[in-house]
Amino acid sequence: MNTQLTSETESESEWKACAPGDLEQFVTVMKKRRKVSHMITGAEILTACLAVGLVGFFGLNSFSGSAEPPTEQVAKKVGKKCPGGLYCDEALNHAEAFVAHKLDAETTSKMKEHLAHCPGCQKKVDQLRINMHNNATAHIGPLQEESEWDAFVLTLNQ
Repeated sequence: MNTQLTSETESESEWKACAPGDLEQFVTVMKKRRKVSHMITGAEILTACLAVGLVGFFGLNSFSGSAEPPTEQVAKKVGKKCPGGLYCDEALNHAEAFVAHKLDAETTSKMKEHLAHCPGCQKKVDQLRINMHNNATAHIGPLQEESEWDAFVLTLNQ
């Protein structure tokens, strides 16, 4: 019985030569599989990039796609009113001219109405008034010194 087992294992373990063309066919099949695998990976990466790009593109367009001015969009979203017919950003754009009394009567009345109902803008306009007052006193000082110098020079010349 032992002799029979050893003869079977010897015949199974014997190396047999491949038929002509078998190895070439195997290599060709493996190369094709590798190409297909690379193509699938590339397609998956491309699909992911396109998906991210489309989400980004349509996501950004949803913010800027409206025909309404941005201030009206924000006010409608927040539910904020525009006292005096001016939104806060418009009122702040007119603030310096308002403080300097350079606005026409209609815009001045709109500004007064807005400031009466909007404490945030009122605070910023008050800060502008304080800064304008501080800047005016800074310009008055050198003028006074110059006039004092002129008076001194006049007394020397007499």
